[in-house]
Amino acid sequence: MDYGYQLLRHAVRQVFGNLGQAARLTLLLAMAPTIFLAVTNTDLMTGGPGFDPSNPNAQQMPEVNWLLVLIGAILSVVAWVWAAVAWHRFVLLEEYASGPIPSWRGSSNGRYFIRALQVGLILVGAMIAMTIIIGLVVMILPGFGVGLILGIGLIIGISWVGTRVGLVLPAAAIDAPLSIGESWQVTGPVSGQILLPIIVIALVGGLLSQAVLVLFGVGIVAVLVSAVISWLQLLVNLALMTTLYGNLVEGRQLH
Repeated sequence: MDYGYQLLRHAVRQVFGNLGQAARLTLLLAMAPTIFLAVTNTDLMTGGPGFDPSNPNAQQMPEVNWLLVLIGAILSVVAWVWAAVAWHRFVLLEEYASGPIPSWRGSSNGRYFIRALQVGLILVGAMIAMTIIIGLVVMILPGFGVGLILGIGLIIGISWVGTRVGLVLPAAAIDAPLSIGESWQVTGPVSGQILLPIIVIALVGGLLSQAVLVLFGVGIVAVLVSAVISWLQLLVNLALMTTLYGNLVEGRQLH
Protein backbone atom coordinates (compact mmCIF):
# COMPACT_ATOMS: atom_id res chain seq x y z
CA MET A 1 0.00 0.00 0.00
CA ASP A 2 1.28 3.48 -0.86
CA TYR A 3 2.98 5.11 2.12
CA GLY A 4 1.30 8.46 1.50
CA TYR A 5 -2.15 6.84 1.58
CA GLN A 6 -1.23 4.96 4.76
CA LEU A 7 -0.17 8.23 6.36
CA LEU A 8 -3.39 9.97 5.37
CA ARG A 9 -5.59 7.10 6.56
CA HIS A 10 -3.74 6.83 9.87
CA ALA A 11 -3.91 10.59 10.53
CA VAL A 12 -7.64 10.73 9.76
CA ARG A 13 -8.34 7.68 11.93
CA GLN A 14 -6.22 9.17 14.69
CA VAL A 15 -8.51 12.22 14.80
CA PHE A 16 -11.96 10.81 14.06
CA GLY A 17 -11.35 7.58 15.95
CA ASN A 18 -10.62 9.64 19.07
CA LEU A 19 -12.93 12.56 18.39
CA GLY A 20 -14.40 12.64 21.90
CA GLN A 21 -11.01 12.83 23.56
CA ALA A 22 -9.81 15.25 20.88
CA ALA A 23 -12.70 17.56 21.73
CA ARG A 24 -11.97 17.38 25.46
CA LEU A 25 -8.29 18.10 24.88
CA THR A 26 -8.46 20.81 22.24
CA LEU A 27 -11.92 22.06 21.22
CA LEU A 28 -12.47 24.60 23.99
CA LEU A 29 -8.93 25.92 23.59
CA ALA A 30 -9.26 26.06 19.80
CA MET A 31 -12.58 27.90 19.98
CA ALA A 32 -11.56 30.31 22.75
CA PRO A 33 -10.00 32.94 20.41
CA THR A 34 -13.08 32.91 18.14
CA ILE A 35 -15.42 33.25 21.10
CA PHE A 36 -13.30 36.08 22.48
CA LEU A 37 -13.39 37.89 19.12
CA ALA A 38 -17.14 37.35 18.82
CA VAL A 39 -17.78 38.80 22.27
CA THR A 40 -15.41 41.75 22.06
CA ASN A 41 -15.73 42.70 18.37
CA THR A 42 -19.28 41.81 17.36
CA ASP A 43 -19.31 44.18 14.37
CA LEU A 44 -16.11 42.65 13.03
CA MET A 45 -17.69 39.19 13.11
CA THR A 46 -21.01 40.19 11.58
CA GLY A 47 -19.98 43.07 9.34
CA GLY A 48 -22.00 45.48 11.46
CA PRO A 49 -25.57 46.60 10.88
CA GLY A 50 -26.30 47.16 7.25
CA PHE A 51 -22.72 46.51 6.18
CA ASP A 52 -22.45 45.44 2.53
CA PRO A 53 -18.96 45.60 0.97
CA SER A 54 -20.41 45.09 -2.55
CA ASN A 55 -22.54 48.24 -2.26
CA PRO A 56 -20.65 51.43 -3.21
CA ASN A 57 -22.93 53.34 -0.84
CA ALA A 58 -22.35 50.92 2.02
CA GLN A 59 -21.56 52.14 5.47
CA GLN A 60 -17.93 52.48 6.44
CA MET A 61 -16.05 49.52 7.82
CA PRO A 62 -17.04 48.69 11.39
CA GLU A 63 -14.78 50.08 14.10
CA VAL A 64 -12.33 47.60 15.53
CA ASN A 65 -10.75 47.71 18.97
CA TRP A 66 -7.20 46.79 17.97
CA LEU A 67 -6.07 46.35 21.57
CA LEU A 68 -8.65 43.60 21.98
CA VAL A 69 -7.60 42.14 18.62
CA LEU A 70 -4.00 42.01 19.88
CA ILE A 71 -5.13 40.34 23.09
CA GLY A 72 -7.11 37.88 20.98
CA ALA A 73 -4.03 37.14 18.86
CA ILE A 74 -1.95 36.41 21.95
CA LEU A 75 -4.76 34.26 23.30
CA SER A 76 -4.82 32.38 19.98
CA VAL A 77 -1.09 31.57 20.18
CA VAL A 78 -1.30 30.41 23.80
CA ALA A 79 -4.42 28.33 23.15
CA TRP A 80 -2.98 26.79 19.98
CA VAL A 81 0.27 25.77 21.68
CA TRP A 82 -1.60 24.42 24.72
CA ALA A 83 -3.97 22.37 22.56
CA ALA A 84 -1.26 21.09 20.20
CA VAL A 85 0.97 19.90 23.05
CA ALA A 86 -1.98 18.15 24.70
CA TRP A 87 -2.91 16.40 21.45
CA HIS A 88 0.65 15.22 20.72
CA ARG A 89 1.01 13.92 24.27
CA PHE A 90 -2.31 12.08 24.05
CA VAL A 91 -1.29 10.28 20.86
CA LEU A 92 2.32 9.53 21.77
CA LEU A 93 2.08 9.10 25.55
CA GLU A 94 -1.61 8.19 25.96
CA GLU A 95 -2.04 11.16 28.27
CA TYR A 96 -5.79 11.68 28.67
CA ALA A 97 -7.64 14.80 29.73
CA SER A 98 -8.64 14.83 33.40
CA GLY A 99 -10.94 17.84 33.14
CA PRO A 100 -12.62 20.20 30.66
CA ILE A 101 -9.19 21.35 29.47
CA PRO A 102 -5.82 19.57 29.50
CA SER A 103 -3.20 20.17 32.16
CA TRP A 104 -0.92 23.16 31.60
CA ARG A 105 2.67 22.04 31.01
CA GLY A 106 4.78 25.17 31.13
CA SER A 107 8.14 23.73 30.06
CA SER A 108 6.69 21.65 27.24
CA ASN A 109 4.49 24.50 26.02
CA GLY A 110 7.42 26.92 26.12
CA ARG A 111 9.66 24.51 24.23
CA TYR A 112 6.90 23.91 21.69
CA PHE A 113 6.41 27.66 21.18
CA ILE A 114 10.13 28.17 20.51
CA ARG A 115 10.18 25.28 18.05
CA ALA A 116 7.06 26.63 16.33
CA LEU A 117 8.78 30.02 15.97
CA GLN A 118 11.81 28.35 14.41
CA VAL A 119 9.63 26.40 11.98
CA GLY A 120 7.72 29.60 11.19
CA LEU A 121 10.92 31.48 10.36
CA ILE A 122 12.00 28.66 8.06
CA LEU A 123 8.63 28.79 6.31
CA VAL A 124 8.89 32.58 5.89
CA GLY A 125 12.31 32.14 4.30
CA ALA A 126 11.01 29.37 2.04
CA MET A 127 8.02 31.50 1.05
CA ILE A 128 10.23 34.45 0.13
CA ALA A 129 12.49 32.24 -1.98
CA MET A 130 9.56 30.52 -3.72
CA THR A 131 7.77 33.82 -4.31
CA ILE A 132 10.85 35.26 -6.03
CA ILE A 133 11.08 32.19 -8.28
CA ILE A 134 7.35 32.35 -9.06
CA GLY A 135 7.66 36.06 -9.88
CA LEU A 136 10.45 35.36 -12.36
CA VAL A 137 8.47 32.55 -13.99
CA VAL A 138 5.34 34.73 -14.29
CA MET A 139 7.43 37.47 -15.91
CA ILE A 140 8.64 34.97 -18.52
CA LEU A 141 5.30 33.15 -18.90
CA PRO A 142 2.55 35.66 -18.05
CA GLY A 143 -1.00 34.45 -17.73
CA PHE A 144 -3.68 33.83 -15.11
CA GLY A 145 -3.46 30.05 -15.47
CA VAL A 146 0.29 30.01 -14.91
CA GLY A 147 -0.03 32.26 -11.88
CA LEU A 148 -2.83 30.13 -10.43
CA ILE A 149 -0.89 26.89 -10.82
CA LEU A 150 2.24 28.42 -9.32
CA GLY A 151 0.21 29.88 -6.45
CA ILE A 152 -1.21 26.45 -5.64
CA GLY A 153 2.31 25.05 -5.92
CA LEU A 154 3.50 27.67 -3.43
CA ILE A 155 0.93 26.59 -0.84
CA ILE A 156 1.80 22.91 -1.33
CA GLY A 157 5.52 23.67 -1.23
CA ILE A 158 5.28 25.61 2.03
CA SER A 159 3.19 22.82 3.58
CA TRP A 160 5.73 20.25 2.39
CA VAL A 161 8.66 22.13 3.93
CA GLY A 162 6.66 22.62 7.14
CA THR A 163 5.96 18.90 7.37
CA ARG A 164 9.60 18.00 6.67
CA VAL A 165 10.89 20.15 9.53
CA GLY A 166 7.76 19.90 11.68
CA LEU A 167 8.64 16.65 13.48
CA VAL A 168 10.42 18.85 16.01
CA LEU A 169 6.95 19.88 17.25
CA PRO A 170 5.71 16.49 18.53
CA ALA A 171 9.23 15.90 19.84
CA ALA A 172 9.08 19.15 21.83
CA ALA A 173 5.63 18.26 23.14
CA ILE A 174 6.92 15.06 24.76
CA ASP A 175 10.27 16.60 25.78
CA ALA A 176 12.26 14.43 23.36
CA PRO A 177 15.45 15.66 21.65
CA LEU A 178 15.16 16.24 17.90
CA SER A 179 16.77 18.98 15.84
CA ILE A 180 15.35 20.59 12.72
CA GLY A 181 18.18 19.07 10.69
CA GLU A 182 17.35 15.62 12.05
CA SER A 183 13.68 16.12 11.22
CA TRP A 184 14.58 17.04 7.64
CA GLN A 185 16.92 14.07 7.37
CA VAL A 186 14.56 11.45 8.79
CA THR A 187 11.74 12.52 6.45
CA GLY A 188 14.02 12.41 3.40
CA PRO A 189 13.21 8.83 2.33
CA VAL A 190 9.46 9.59 2.29
CA SER A 191 9.65 13.20 1.07
CA GLY A 192 7.73 12.41 -2.10
CA GLN A 193 5.06 10.25 -0.46
CA ILE A 194 4.05 12.90 2.08
CA LEU A 195 2.75 15.10 -0.75
CA LEU A 196 -0.45 13.04 -1.02
CA PRO A 197 -1.76 13.69 2.50
CA ILE A 198 -0.62 17.33 2.33
CA ILE A 199 -2.55 17.94 -0.90
CA VAL A 200 -5.67 16.04 0.21
CA ILE A 201 -5.88 17.78 3.60
CA ALA A 202 -5.46 21.22 2.03
CA LEU A 203 -7.95 20.46 -0.77
CA VAL A 204 -10.65 19.15 1.56
CA GLY A 205 -10.17 22.07 3.93
CA GLY A 206 -10.43 24.57 1.08
CA LEU A 207 -13.57 22.96 -0.35
CA LEU A 208 -15.26 22.90 3.06
CA SER A 209 -14.41 26.57 3.61
CA GLN A 210 -15.97 27.48 0.27
CA ALA A 211 -19.04 25.41 1.13
CA VAL A 212 -19.44 27.40 4.35
CA LEU A 213 -19.43 30.66 2.38
CA VAL A 214 -22.05 29.33 -0.02
CA LEU A 215 -24.31 27.91 2.70
CA PHE A 216 -23.98 30.54 5.42
CA GLY A 217 -22.50 33.64 3.76
CA VAL A 218 -20.96 35.94 6.37
CA GLY A 219 -21.87 36.31 10.00
CA ILE A 220 -21.47 34.62 13.33
CA VAL A 221 -22.78 31.21 12.17
CA ALA A 222 -20.32 31.11 9.28
CA VAL A 223 -17.48 32.12 11.60
CA LEU A 224 -18.30 29.41 14.13
CA VAL A 225 -18.69 26.69 11.47
CA SER A 226 -15.42 27.81 9.87
CA ALA A 227 -13.74 27.67 13.28
CA VAL A 228 -14.85 24.05 13.74
CA ILE A 229 -13.57 23.15 10.27
CA SER A 230 -10.25 24.87 11.00
CA TRP A 231 -10.06 22.95 14.30
CA LEU A 232 -10.52 19.61 12.55
CA GLN A 233 -8.03 20.54 9.81
CA LEU A 234 -5.51 21.57 12.46
CA LEU A 235 -5.96 18.27 14.28
CA VAL A 236 -5.44 16.26 11.09
CA ASN A 237 -2.30 18.26 10.25
CA LEU A 238 -0.98 17.70 13.77
CA ALA A 239 -1.90 14.03 13.48
CA LEU A 240 0.08 13.82 10.24
CA MET A 241 3.23 15.11 11.95
CA THR A 242 2.59 12.93 15.00
CA THR A 243 2.17 9.88 12.77
CA LEU A 244 5.39 10.66 10.92
CA TYR A 245 7.23 11.15 14.19
CA GLY A 246 5.90 7.91 15.65
CA ASN A 247 6.75 5.94 12.51
CA LEU A 248 10.07 7.45 11.45
CA VAL A 249 11.59 8.37 14.82
CA GLU A 250 10.03 5.93 17.28
CA GLY A 251 9.63 3.06 14.82
CA ARG A 252 5.89 2.57 15.31
CA GLN A 253 3.97 0.71 12.64
CA LEU A 254 1.22 2.29 10.56
CA HIS A 255 -1.98 0.30 11.08
